[in-house]
Amino acid sequence: MAAPPPGWWCSMPSDTLATRSGLARRVVAASLAVLLPMAVRASQGTTSTLKPPIELADPANIEAGRQMFNVTCTHYCHGKDARGSGLRGPSLRNGGFDNWYLYGRISGGRPPMPAFAGIYTPEQIWKIIAYIQSLRD
Repeated sequence: MAAPPPGWWCSMPSDTLATRSGLARRVVAASLAVLLPMAVRASQGTTSTLKPPIELADPANIEAGRQMFNVTCTHYCHGKDARGSGLRGPSLRNGGFDNWYLYGRISGGRPPMPAFAGIYTPEQIWKIIAYIQSLRD
């Protein structure tokens, strides 16, 4: 019996193999990008037990957050009183959102919402959250 030719186990041309291995690397990287933050958060406990870095009930933080919210969030998305009112964004009143969910959504965005991490510092984002969490009907 003759020995199999070199590379017999791979019948694909080498450029196809390289393309597939590049795709595999991208799939692994994308999976890690999604799963790693989830694993870190799970190791820290539930988001409700993590404490925000500023005092959300502080009137100075709420007022600073109100001013920033009115500049970037009212005209097209959530409306003047954060009620949504048929605009693109939902109502943000009555504390229906977890603080860490809000932080991730404001800083990282998710269509149709843009990311604000390039505009606001983490502390400023927390002040916006303080304002949002203060809104009640």
